[in-house]
Amino acid sequence: MSLESASVVLTLVMPVDVEDALVETLLEHPDLAPGFTSQPVEGHGQRVSFIGTAEHVRGRAAYCRVQLVVPRADADTLLALLRERFATSRMFFWMVPAIASGRLA
Repeated sequence: MSLESASVVLTLVMPVDVEDALVETLLEHPDLAPGFTSQPVEGHGQRVSFIGTAEHVRGRAAYCRVQLVVPRADADTLLALLRERFATSRMFFWMVPAIASGRLA
């Protein structure tokens, strides 16, 4: 299996104010994102940008995490598309190999 056809878990973490637009973008490209999950998360640490006084006081920022399992080539294509539409340092991503994935039935 080549690296480009091997599946990866692509994780995207973005500010909550970007979530709806990003989800819409993923839904517009079912060939690249045939299915994904999303959930609210909170960012902590020195590299986190706080928006507003409430986040500064709490010491954490509201974010959304989206994860999908796709072939590596599709993940690269999707990241290029997202860079065009959502170029911001507040959006973070990582990819890890997916050892296995599928449905139980």
